[in-house]
Amino acid sequence: MVFPLTYIFRKKGLKKYASHIQTGMVPLSAMRSAFILLDAEDKDKDGCISSAGRFFRPYGIKTTFFHIDTRRRWEKKGSDGSDPAMTMERKDLNWYGRPVKKLLQALGAAEYDLYIDLTSREDYTVVFLSHMMPAKFKIGCVNRKDIMANLTVTAADSSAVTSSMLFKEISAMLVSIK
Repeated sequence: MVFPLTYIFRKKGLKKYASHIQTGMVPLSAMRSAFILLDAEDKDKDGCISSAGRFFRPYGIKTTFFHIDTRRRWEKKGSDGSDPAMTMERKDLNWYGRPVKKLLQALGAAEYDLYIDLTSREDYTVVFLSHMMPAKFKIGCVNRKDIMANLTVTAADSSAVTSSMLFKEISAMLVSIK
C-alpha cells in the first residue's frame, strides 16, 4: 500500500522530471544511441548484453547498459558482475523511490534515440525512469498505463521469459520498422 504523502510526492516527481521530447517509432537507420535498462537479478543479463551488442554494432548504434538492483544488502548472494557505476542500487533512491539528483543529472545528460526497459518490473523507480529518460523511441516489457512506452512487448508466461528472449522479439520488431 502506498501512503497518501508518498503518492503525492511520486506524482509531483513524475510531473517535474518528465522528458519533454516528442516520442514515436524511429527506424534503425535513424538511430545513433540506445539505452537498455536491465534487472541485476536477471540470470540471463550477460547473454542479453552480448546479443544486444551484436545486434546494434552493424548499425553503428552506441549502446549504454544500465542495471537496477534495489535488493537489500543481505538479500544479495554475492557479486553479480555488473559495473557499479552503471548500476542503480537502493542507496541511489530517495525515500519514495525516485533516483537522487546526482544520478538524475547523469542519466538525463545524454539524449538517446532508443530506450529499452527489459526489467519486467512494475515499481515506481522503473515508472519514473520511463518518464524521465530523454529518448525518442521507448520500448517496455510491462503493459501498464503509467509506464511510458511507444511499444510494449509482453509474454504469455512471464515466469519462463528471459531478457534475451524479450530482446530477440524486440530486435525482430525494430528491423521491421521502416
